[in-house]
Amino acid sequence: MPKQVIDRESLVSQAYAIASRDGISSLSVRKLASACGIAVGSVYGYFPTKADLTAAVLTRFFEENLSEELCVVRPGERFTSYVRRFREALSSARADMSVDWFTQMRRLPSAEHEALEAVRAPMLAHIERGLIRVLNADEAVERARLVGSLSAERLCRYVLRAIFASLMDSDECETLVALLDASLYPYPTPINEKDAR
Repeated sequence: MPKQVIDRESLVSQAYAIASRDGISSLSVRKLASACGIAVGSVYGYFPTKADLTAAVLTRFFEENLSEELCVVRPGERFTSYVRRFREALSSARADMSVDWFTQMRRLPSAEHEALEAVRAPMLAHIERGLIRVLNADEAVERARLVGSLSAERLCRYVLRAIFASLMDSDECETLVALLDASLYPYPTPINEKDAR
């Protein structure tokens, strides 16, 4: 029987397919080796630990589900509209999956959870910078409110974590958007208050 030749990218693709079908928590080096028709040791040549394999698969997940279109700042788009659009894109990607990756991520063993954080941290930092760009481009935001705990950096970090938490908990995000609306934008004076002046 000829020796099976496999490369890292092929292993990641097959591992991603397994995780998409069965869930990230059920991915194993043995299952991957079997699916590829190679020895377990061949997988370890590319991924010394299961956490390394998990990290590669999670990197692929984020690359495939966080499109470049989400990095585009649309002229005139409100920050809250972008937050909704971003959340909807992630929610839509989630709905297209046969398993819920966000819930699966929460259930990873500690070593693999550390791998998730190592992959997720630079991605989250990139997304935070994008959120800050969108916030800074929103001309309707009252800049005087972006101070202290509502500074652009702290606010965007919180918003991003809240969005991911809502996805992991299968919760909605409208309360967050309502709070952002109330915190960032001036409200027109209600009609009855105008009449009282």
